[in-house]
Amino acid sequence: MISKDGISLLTKEEKLRKIDILRISHPEFKKALDLIGMCHETHLNYSEPQCLLITGNYGTGKSSIVEMYLKKHQKIVVLEKTTKVAILAGKIPSPTTINTFLEFMLHHLGDSHPTKGTIGNKQHRLIKFISDSEVELIMLDEFQHFVNREGNEKINHSVADCLKSIINSTKVPVVLLGMDDSEKVLSANGQLKRRFSFRHHLSGFNCVNAERTDYFRLLLNSLDKRLPFENLAGLKDHGMWEKFNGATNGNMNSLMKIIRTAASDAVKADQEKIEMEHFSRAFELHSSIMNGTNPFK
Repeated sequence: MISKDGISLLTKEEKLRKIDILRISHPEFKKALDLIGMCHETHLNYSEPQCLLITGNYGTGKSSIVEMYLKKHQKIVVLEKTTKVAILAGKIPSPTTINTFLEFMLHHLGDSHPTKGTIGNKQHRLIKFISDSEVELIMLDEFQHFVNREGNEKINHSVADCLKSIINSTKVPVVLLGMDDSEKVLSANGQLKRRFSFRHHLSGFNCVNAERTDYFRLLLNSLDKRLPFENLAGLKDHGMWEKFNGATNGNMNSLMKIIRTAASDAVKADQEKIEMEHFSRAFELHSSIMNGTNPFK
């Protein structure tokens, strides 16, 4: 077994904390963060804001990217009459109408009565709030909610036009994150599409060929080395990576749920390595989002 220096000095609480904050970092994440940073910079340096659309299925890490960027770049300063917020971030509500969209944005900027007023009044207040709060970047997750999924699958053009007006009026760059079919919202609105000329897609880690398999094993090995145990669990070894691939089909969210839960169980049991029984129990606990039968039994 390979021992990791310094791990034995950590308390149980410190080990659990390391597991909780464990995140996957890989080239697709780095590129997404770099593109967000490029958009952010246009707030000060360019007359027209550069906007970005990040797409990917559930569990590919969109929310984690928002969390990572906010952790590094968010600045909030509370003043006597206003609060300065560098980044306005949130998840678009479902179902989305022009009213719920504006109210959601107003609420996140601290409007005490976000439901008050007409649509025009709300939009005017929102634009003023963005200016007064000195917002530099807007990040909106769940962009696919601009599509009505409860009935006719039609795009809510009034909300899309509202977003376009906000960008035009404030000159603040916007980053949208959503499912793959979010693309059609932009495709249906030429002016909005031109704003979002930056695009980035997050894919899963399914082992469809030798190159993807090698990448998946490197990722597993990186996670293994960052876990707070004296000995590696051998996540990248033959017989193990196949189990993770079969259980999660390369879905990042599912993969991290298994590893975090198994690692926490091992720490609580005072183990210095994650055993197969821990992975098996973790799979059973999260079986509703896993693929097929338990490969760790």
